[in-house]
Amino acid sequence: MNTIKNQPVAYDYHGDTPLQVPFDQIKPQDIHIYLDLNTKTGAKTCGQNCNHCWFVNYEKVFNKEFDVIEGQKIKAALDDQGYKVFARYTDSFAYNGDFMRLYGPAHNREFRQDQDHKPTKTMVKGDAWTSGRPLLSDNYRELLDLAHDSGYGTVSITFHGILDESLELIDDKNYPIKGTFSGANTVKVIRRIDEYNELHRKSPTTQEDRFRVNIGITVGKHNHTRAALVRYAMFFNQLGVETVRFNNFTDHGSRHPHLQLSDEEVAQVYKDLKWLHENVELKFQLAVSEDFGTPGVEVMNFPAHVGMCQAGRHLFTVIPTANAIISETNSYNEEKIGDIVACVNIFEPYLGLLVRKTNLADQSVQYTLNFDQAAIHELARKRIEGVYKNGCFAKELRKEKHIELSRLAKLAIKRQQPLLSLESHKSESEHSVGGVK
Repeated sequence: MNTIKNQPVAYDYHGDTPLQVPFDQIKPQDIHIYLDLNTKTGAKTCGQNCNHCWFVNYEKVFNKEFDVIEGQKIKAALDDQGYKVFARYTDSFAYNGDFMRLYGPAHNREFRQDQDHKPTKTMVKGDAWTSGRPLLSDNYRELLDLAHDSGYGTVSITFHGILDESLELIDDKNYPIKGTFSGANTVKVIRRIDEYNELHRKSPTTQEDRFRVNIGITVGKHNHTRAALVRYAMFFNQLGVETVRFNNFTDHGSRHPHLQLSDEEVAQVYKDLKWLHENVELKFQLAVSEDFGTPGVEVMNFPAHVGMCQAGRHLFTVIPTANAIISETNSYNEEKIGDIVACVNIFEPYLGLLVRKTNLADQSVQYTLNFDQAAIHELARKRIEGVYKNGCFAKELRKEKHIELSRLAKLAIKRQQPLLSLESHKSESEHSVGGVK
């Protein structure tokens, strides 16, 4: 008899309305908006240039931002209209903590557990997502102070590392995705957070003011076996983190097709994660990203909708675009200032626009989301009729659409070099390496 009693497996949650229900019957209160306020990578934000990062690779979101003051106004307006808005920079500690100063506690998604969609502990306070690089700087204590004072309770970091049979990290030079924050440095950051917690907790008997640490692990052909997953579990059991979340590798830069898992391999990962949860004592909460999709998801015994991404229904992303006049009258100007897209990772398909309407008499401004109902219906139709078979339709969409890559991504493909090595192009964008060594 199995006596392992681990915490429930956490999953992503963005609503569960069936695809057959018309979009106009979904209320704003049930719609999540990822508001991508700043997509810049490099020294001032995440400190990295990961070769598989969607912000680095896709022209549509390459080096974009809303004006800082206007970004606050947009979020406030959409909040007032009832939407649940997830304000996002590439890193919560970007610009030396300005994101936290401007937007307060934020989350990057909804994490739930059990059949009744109970929020996980991550949702109690803000969730600071970071490459880890800002917390390797000399002012890391000041940044953690700012996070604490801003209402954050969790720090989430993606772990880029592969473990050998002795649970030792292989040389970072052999990690297949370049430009990432190394696993060894992530361990250093976790130790720094542990030290901070020990120095700042109110008393030896309370955990109230301790930062939780959530770890994300990207799973591809380089680390998808049951043995590799078990090693991660044992490694992070030793480090004492609170959550380990696995997500599925997608080749956003078109340079790592050999790392993407097949549907059969995804199904096996689900089986192995289920086995791990039932047979290995975990000192953390296991979590699974919805980007694994539906192949084999039934083994997890999640609520029925989990794996069926709600992008284009309950979930949308708003990204900055060049301003364009929609209409001009003697009383008002209407301008498009952003695009509404479905998939939060590949930023397709286009499903509407963010409009700024200015009253010329008093210069007051309104911000509204103009959804393209026909395009939303068409996306739902393709999913219902099986044009897109996977609950995570990102990879199928990438095959169908020509998604323009950024100039740096194109150069990297042409030269068969990682973006990290394109030193001669540093001056042309803040996306250049920016101090990463």
